[in-house]
Amino acid sequence: MKPGSFLSSKRFKFGAVSTAISVIFIALIVVVNVVATVLTDKFPLTIDLTPNSAFALSEESIAYVRGVTQPVNVYVLSRESDLENTGNLYYTQVKRVIDQYAQYNGNITVSYVDIVKDPTFTTKYPELSLNYGDVLVESGSRRRTVSMYDMFNVSYNQQTGQQYIRSSKADEMMTSAIMGVTSDEIVTVGILSGHEEEESPALRTLLEKNNFQVVDVNLQSDEIDPSIEVLFWNAPKRDPDGSLFQKLDDYLENGMNFGKHMFYTASSEQPDLPNVSAFLEEWGVAVDGGVVAETNSSNVLSFTSPFFCTVEYTDTEDYLERLSQSIRVTMPFGRPLRTLFDARSGYETKVLLSYSPTSVVRPADAAEDWAPTEDDLGEVPAMVRAQRRRYEGTTFLASNLFILSSSSAFDQNVLESKSVNNADYLMSILNTVTEREDVITIAPKDLSGDQLGVSLLQAGTIAVIMVVVVPLAIIVIGLVIWIRRRHK
Repeated sequence: MKPGSFLSSKRFKFGAVSTAISVIFIALIVVVNVVATVLTDKFPLTIDLTPNSAFALSEESIAYVRGVTQPVNVYVLSRESDLENTGNLYYTQVKRVIDQYAQYNGNITVSYVDIVKDPTFTTKYPELSLNYGDVLVESGSRRRTVSMYDMFNVSYNQQTGQQYIRSSKADEMMTSAIMGVTSDEIVTVGILSGHEEEESPALRTLLEKNNFQVVDVNLQSDEIDPSIEVLFWNAPKRDPDGSLFQKLDDYLENGMNFGKHMFYTASSEQPDLPNVSAFLEEWGVAVDGGVVAETNSSNVLSFTSPFFCTVEYTDTEDYLERLSQSIRVTMPFGRPLRTLFDARSGYETKVLLSYSPTSVVRPADAAEDWAPTEDDLGEVPAMVRAQRRRYEGTTFLASNLFILSSSSAFDQNVLESKSVNNADYLMSILNTVTEREDVITIAPKDLSGDQLGVSLLQAGTIAVIMVVVVPLAIIVIGLVIWIRRRHK
């Protein structure tokens, strides 16, 4: 056959058209994949088929994020692959959640920074203690950090002493952080000093991390700024002059408008403080001597002393919304509290937390061979809310004084632990009494069980089939068709 006649033959024309169609089809597939990848990176086009939408942002978060008008930078301080390819669904879920914030609002940018390869990044923020895996959220001069540990609700196995992830709260933590750097609402908290108070840098960190502005107030020399909504007085060891308590009375009274709040923590290391005691007793609470111990090991944090007690939620009506009551608060080395009345002359007391019925108070002057008897056992208040209140017409007005039996409740190892509820319970109280609007509560996402439908092995098998087996099958079928047509 002559070359010219072959080029004009039907076989050549048919083959050329088939080849062109195949090339165009393959090119379209490539273009569609590229476009789909770009779109899914920039817009929330994926569908979450898990029963509780574990990998999708909540409606509450979406509603807030879409309203953000200022630029927000989210820096995930790790390699992107470290979250995606760990084999742990919870870490994968955290990454998917974080990525969606940029998809719902173009003002939000998500970047992954490997601070091992680029350690200079952290030098831009000398005031922050940034670690690998942390998430830094920044808008203008305002910054919030969220550790990877903060993304999860963690439970503690008393038998094994091990912690395990119970659920993810990445959605809530990330949206709260973005709220923290974009909200105009500022709640100021004062920490009292001047009388040898115990310092609690972990408390300050927790407050600042949750969008509170923290200021120091020297009770001896400073006036209490009326813009301060909450005061903390952490275990003073020197008794103030009686006249100074007028400052506290005036602050909490607030011109009879009330609406102010104060936390006082006791300590087993405090000496006798008659003026402090008189102030607390006016509100209906006495702090007695001795230290509370626990005789039931199930009410003691594992591998610790009997004085490292957990306490029970005596009041289940207030401050417990969205908190797991299965996780307790701890009041280590606490002094026994005692309410002097339920209600009197505009004051009212309410026990919020109590040591268990198997607890006992070890007297301050107990001998070395002291041992409790059955009659010594019984519940002891661990946290009391004393409230001064009144009605103006139908409007309820109140100031609160929260008395805690132990200043160790605000220790760093306690506030940072996910085995106890101290940090979350404190924040729940603060958010409630200050009526903050720049907070959000989102149900945690549980990824346990079989709700995701496939295991990691099954997911790997599906990936191999789709990436290797299916393309090879298409190639083989194409070759067979080509060979058969060639030999016709």
